[in-house]
Amino acid sequence: MERMIVHFYLVRHGQTEVNRRRRLQGITDSPLTKKGIAMAKRLGDDLYDVEFTAVYTSDLKRTQKTAQYILAQNTKKKPPIEIAPGLRELNFGNYEEMKNRKLVPTVLRKIGLRKIIAAFREQQHVMAVTNLFKIMDTATQIETAQQLNQRITRTLLEIAHKYNDEQSEVNILVVAHAIVLSVFIEGLKGDVPLLLLKNARVSKVDFENGNFNIVSINQKKLNSKRSENDDE
Repeated sequence: MERMIVHFYLVRHGQTEVNRRRRLQGITDSPLTKKGIAMAKRLGDDLYDVEFTAVYTSDLKRTQKTAQYILAQNTKKKPPIEIAPGLRELNFGNYEEMKNRKLVPTVLRKIGLRKIIAAFREQQHVMAVTNLFKIMDTATQIETAQQLNQRITRTLLEIAHKYNDEQSEVNILVVAHAIVLSVFIEGLKGDVPLLLLKNARVSKVDFENGNFNIVSINQKKLNSKRSENDDE
């Protein structure tokens, strides 16, 4: 029997209060701002006619709220939101909620400018920068980029295999986080913007014959196949 393609719509949550205050946000949860809610609704407007077979979020509230606002705009049958802890964001350890302006000199002092520049020059720059946090904070069990990629890949594979034998089109909405989604896309050799996937942007990845294939990355709308790198 021919297997159906599973279409993943990978979305980063809308802007949160911690995002707005320009602090590092990993496992720290924070409510969506008014702007973040508006972002989610706008994306929902764009996806209004996509019939989602299932919806998955991480166990952090900001992803669940984003999914709710997206689904509120959808005109098709709305599946229940399912929680997948494997979609959770990277734990930044002692650097959680650190102000960006304080983070930069801290990283410079601990890592050095040369290593930072080298990391950003890597083709898989998100993975390289993620590994810097592992180097800096040995007291916390921060995952390496490779461990993070294995975690989200395993989670998405488990989801894909649930629906791979469906007889109709399968569309899965996944709402997660900047680092975890960026690392996954880089693991598929995709080009992630220098400053990560933007809030409430969608990347589309298809699962077919046991493989993930990138369709589009970091888009406000799905009517263009190029990556959109401009700020919100």
